Amino acid sequence: MKIIDNFLPEEEFKSIQSFLRGGEFRWFYSEGAVEPDDGQFHMTHMFFQPKVGSNSEHLPIWNTFMNKVEAKKCERIKANLSFKTPTPEPTLYHRDCCDMKTATFYINTNNGYTEFENGVRVNSVANRVCIFDSNLKHRGVSHTEGDQQRIVVNFNYA
Repeated sequence: MKIIDNFLPEEEFKSIQSFLRGGEFRWFYSEGAVEPDDGQFHMTHMFFQPKVGSNSEHLPIWNTFMNKVEAKKCERIKANLSFKTPTPEPTLYHRDCCDMKTATFYINTNNGYTEFENGVRVNSVANRVCIFDSNLKHRGVSHTEGDQQRIVVNFNYA
């Protein structure tokens, strides 16, 4: 597992952050966070998922990111927006697709985090990336302080 702070150049990160938090960016309601109907709704935006023919018009904003992680092949790029909760609410532990890498990129700072089955927690810090093997079981945990939303973008790549 690798955690890198200040991953993107400041100006580029601020532009992406402003765009994802702005009123022009389209988020889509999802009934489940990990599995359909798991009771944990959130908002998503699928930037890239070739197996289902999903390609967002905004995909090019991730070119620098993908170059920095040295991705040769991409399986999926998906943004998740969850809302502040009164108490921390974990999603279900899960593995991401395939034997690849996962990069979780944090868009804003709050007290939410990504938790791994082995107990490691990675705090949501703006412009931080956590890179790990996609087969590691992990889950997101909601935030109780800070902004109304917690935004992360997940990349699955080789």
